[in-house]
Amino acid sequence: MKRDRQRPHRHVCRLCGYVGPTHIHHIFGGRWRRISEKHNFVIELCPRCHEQAHNDAAFARILKRDCQLEFVWNHSQEEWMELMGRNWIEPGEVFRPHRVREHVEGTPYTAADFDDEEID
Repeated sequence: MKRDRQRPHRHVCRLCGYVGPTHIHHIFGGRWRRISEKHNFVIELCPRCHEQAHNDAAFARILKRDCQLEFVWNHSQEEWMELMGRNWIEPGEVFRPHRVREHVEGTPYTAADFDDEEID
């Protein structure tokens, strides 16, 4: 796609750290490719990792799962399902962070530092 060629490359593989020529991999291809573009569900990979992402189903599933977890962390599972219509995470993997009370830097956290309510 034209947009792929315009995307800036750091020339560092996000998975193995290889420095050199890289490719932009759409984590969700096919019918989800435009969604991948719109929501930046892409990752910069070296040629070897890019080939593995296309040829190793378990590896590709891990990339999809991690992408979904990151999205749900900032949004919600409901928004994900509305957007993608498919789930790549297991029940219980998604948790909402709890609000942390003001804390004195340099001291260890205790249970009292955390509210029982989830962040909205």
